[in-house]
Amino acid sequence: MRHRDYMLKHMLHLIILIATLATCSCKTTHDLSSSNEANNHELSGYKLPGFVSSPYFSEQIISYNYDPDVKIEINAPSAAEFDPALPTALVLYALPNGNSIDWTIGRQKTENDDWHYQIQHIGAQTRFIRSMQPGFNLVTVYLETKQQSWGDCIKSDNDRCNKIKEITESLMDIFEGLNPYVILSGHSGGGNFVFGFIDSVDSIPAYVKRIVFLDSNYNWDNTRYGRKLADWLDSSSENKLVVACYDDYNALLDGKHFVSKTGGTFYRSNMMLEYLKGNMQTAWSESEHENLIRCESANGSVQFLMRKNPEQRIWHTVLVEKNGFIHSILFGSPFENKGYKFMGDNAYNDFIQPAMSHPHIMRIPPRHKDALTGSEFIEKVKNMSLAERETAIYEEIANGNIPDSFRIATTIKTTEKDAAGNSHTVEFLVLPDFLAIGSDDDFVRVPMLPSTAQRIANLFNATLPTRKLSDLIYRHSVVKLVPMPMTPDSTMTTVPIFYEHHRNIEKERLAEEQPLSALIAGHKKDIVITNRLTEPGRVFIYGWHYPDGRPIQPLSGVHGAGYVDYSHGVRLIGREIVVDGKIHDVQDVLQDANLYKLLSDEPAPMPITEYDTTLPPLVE
Repeated sequence: MRHRDYMLKHMLHLIILIATLATCSCKTTHDLSSSNEANNHELSGYKLPGFVSSPYFSEQIISYNYDPDVKIEINAPSAAEFDPALPTALVLYALPNGNSIDWTIGRQKTENDDWHYQIQHIGAQTRFIRSMQPGFNLVTVYLETKQQSWGDCIKSDNDRCNKIKEITESLMDIFEGLNPYVILSGHSGGGNFVFGFIDSVDSIPAYVKRIVFLDSNYNWDNTRYGRKLADWLDSSSENKLVVACYDDYNALLDGKHFVSKTGGTFYRSNMMLEYLKGNMQTAWSESEHENLIRCESANGSVQFLMRKNPEQRIWHTVLVEKNGFIHSILFGSPFENKGYKFMGDNAYNDFIQPAMSHPHIMRIPPRHKDALTGSEFIEKVKNMSLAERETAIYEEIANGNIPDSFRIATTIKTTEKDAAGNSHTVEFLVLPDFLAIGSDDDFVRVPMLPSTAQRIANLFNATLPTRKLSDLIYRHSVVKLVPMPMTPDSTMTTVPIFYEHHRNIEKERLAEEQPLSALIAGHKKDIVITNRLTEPGRVFIYGWHYPDGRPIQPLSGVHGAGYVDYSHGVRLIGREIVVDGKIHDVQDVLQDANLYKLLSDEPAPMPITEYDTTLPPLVE
């Protein structure tokens, strides 16, 4: 089967990559990803900085909120498959109205599953294309809005079109040095993202190599978009346009028309086609087979696929599901129609994501190439007030300025008992260390107020630990450091002492000779959540374990929420956990009268599971 061959190839690449890395053991992962591009290109694979490995097909992924309205998930080939010598195609796939990223990626069907998982399968279609070894690294970028509608998102923000261009160019920055180019794509309302990008530019830039409308060009306007599109297509033989639609006016829903004669994609596609025929420097051909009209430019740059509809069916999602995404990427290449057929049987079934549930990764943005190092951040904040420093800490971390290794979460699997005494399997993700600012080569662990820690946790789809989780993390940690208390005096709350304590930790950590991504504990106290959050205006700390597992610090709320010293650390745990194979929200579990015991050793569920995110009275 194709899937077996794909996995064998994947394993072979991985073995070669490991062998190659073994011969370069003097280099760190960070060195391989950023310091020597020439050596990178000699490798048979490539680890993308800041990305983590997915439990599905070992793909490299990163997920983050670009701004409050836009969520981004990037899916790249596995480290074994990514070839830095090839160009990198960034497919910006804007989600259809009412869809989530999970639904758009798709998964194997299970009993009582939501039908949305089965209508696009962009994840599986992406993997099918990769299995063809098409001569480029295929990276699919899923773009979801809070409104679950790109049209509504654009209407809600007068500057959204410019932000769409900013999003596009920020994604290219992530793949700088890997010869990236852009494919603008979207299904249904996702076409608004494509039009929003075109609205943001005077002329479509050269880095856009392909534009795809998968039944999504409802807003086509000859005057607004025609000249830009025609000029872009004429500017380079590399530029491609693919449009798929069906006769939606003839479709019936409950026996009635639901699209006007001029409001659907069939009408708009014909408008677009006639405009391009009259304004491009090429001839055209047209053919029809099995009710599918194909209209193509003679220069091979444009293809319109228009499904007639004598059955009066709704073909809206079928155009995508039946290999539509595959064809939109491979049209005009040597792989067009190889192993698949547009509107034929699904060619990607062997590549559909398993139905098994795993927690989603935390939504941590990529680190900017010009972000401050840890030592630079210390220099910046050393003379700031506490309020100014907390603002600076939040801004740096919220913008992804944490070491790449610190975002590689460890999965902890354990068996715990609920309040009734029944055992359950529990799986959760925890970041390997306390939050830090900087790069792998130059970082600093940063103590912060609980309000700042909670803001960051909320942004990253994470939670702070309970006392029980702190103990579990210590037991599962690979590196167990001996606590190093410092002189308890007025300097405990100052930046120089924060930095000195961090450097002491690093000396001890380096002696362990473990990678920076290894789960580590014993070096700071946790800011924890507890039933005592009902006591307003307090910070609760716990941990700093001795080698025998006993904590130096029992659960304490002696300090107000405006106090922080060198010993405090912020450890993030993913908001999603798996209990007996099913996804749950940590906060829901902690408030459940029976299940809360899986995550807490306290005598009752937690009525409050978060700190107040407003800045409290400060202790300078």
